Amino acid sequence: MLENMLNLESFAIITVLYLIGSIPFAILTSKMFDLPDPRTFGSKNPGATNVLRSGNKFAALFTLVGDALKGFIPMIYMMSCGYEIYELYLLSFTILIGHCFPVTLSFKGGKGVATSLGILLALSPLVALMVIITWAIIYYLFKVSGVSALIGFLLLPFFMFSIGSDSYMIMISFVNVIFIYLTHKKNILEFLSSQT
Repeated sequence: MLENMLNLESFAIITVLYLIGSIPFAILTSKMFDLPDPRTFGSKNPGATNVLRSGNKFAALFTLVGDALKGFIPMIYMMSCGYEIYELYLLSFTILIGHCFPVTLSFKGGKGVATSLGILLALSPLVALMVIITWAIIYYLFKVSGVSALIGFLLLPFFMFSIGSDSYMIMISFVNVIFIYLTHKKNILEFLSSQT
């Protein structure tokens, strides 16, 4: 009986986290600011960078903050529920899956950068700051958001190691890197093809 209750609780938590991840802030923000659907222009990606291509910086900022809060708020709340940090990091992938494959958008969502940063800000603020600073430096140099994010997240396991995170967090951070790179597969292929 207890095992069934625990399984039901786990299923409920995973479902709620996935649904939170599925909240399409890029679409909601675009409607709020009376902008075109971000899936119809630019990269056709429902994320902050593509919303920025509409020319409305406030809408892009709202989208960025909303996507980050999807990761930040649930993790902050669950930290008070007795979970280990690495357990929360594992659970956070349910939010990321919801963001990138949302039931609300026919499973075609964003790329998970802002939401990953929100998760990291809750679980390891110093590491999140390191990723953000790296992103900012690379963006300043090359003016390409996707490349900046990829380099910032490539260094994520090193940042985890450098602050003395346990082996679980470091291993899970590798999964986070792979996840981000998979969602940016199209960007990577386009960048490589442009260099040939």
